[in-house]
Amino acid sequence: MAFHLAANGIVERMHKQLKACIKCHASMHWSEVSSTILLGMRACLKNDVGVSPAELVYGQCLCLPGEFFRDSAPPSRMLTEADLVQKLHTFTRKLRPVSASHHSSDDHSFEHPDLQSASHVFIRRDTIRRPLEQPYQGPYKVLRRKEKFFCIEINGKEVTVSVDRLKPAYFVVDPSTPHPSFPDHRSNPVSDSVVTRSGRRVRLTTPFQSSS
Repeated sequence: MAFHLAANGIVERMHKQLKACIKCHASMHWSEVSSTILLGMRACLKNDVGVSPAELVYGQCLCLPGEFFRDSAPPSRMLTEADLVQKLHTFTRKLRPVSASHHSSDDHSFEHPDLQSASHVFIRRDTIRRPLEQPYQGPYKVLRRKEKFFCIEINGKEVTVSVDRLKPAYFVVDPSTPHPSFPDHRSNPVSDSVVTRSGRRVRLTTPFQSSS
């Protein structure tokens, strides 16, 4: 089965945010700014759960680089390992799981009404296409239909393809199909000559008709 982006939405959204942050930096080397970007993504607040990813993992916020240079009074006493474990247990007991936000829509993606009855379908190319390359390939024969995917015969092999990549294929009418016959207006020939009052016979020419 081909890779379906909609089935891995959380990871794909993180990749989209990471790429957008890299484009905001002037540096052309993404490896130089990736550590700063990832630190910001792990320290920022998630609106759907109300905490940052670092708080969900470590139980406290990460120290950002600017906080190391901030003037602050020394603590009254240093925290021991037992104090840290106790604070972590207290925070864990107060934490209530909140379901992540649902970004997908309840409406299904567009599906052509003739897709369920088509004998052959075209498959969209999801790879990077060359200039002027056709976006669809096929048509291919449909073997079986499911709600979310079709079983297609490609080069003698059965391949499973998501319905989001399919569109129905239409074929022209077979030339051997008999066409309806129309009456021949030339079957009843009429006289195309008239006689004038002087007795002269004149032949009239019918428009759009070849002369015999």
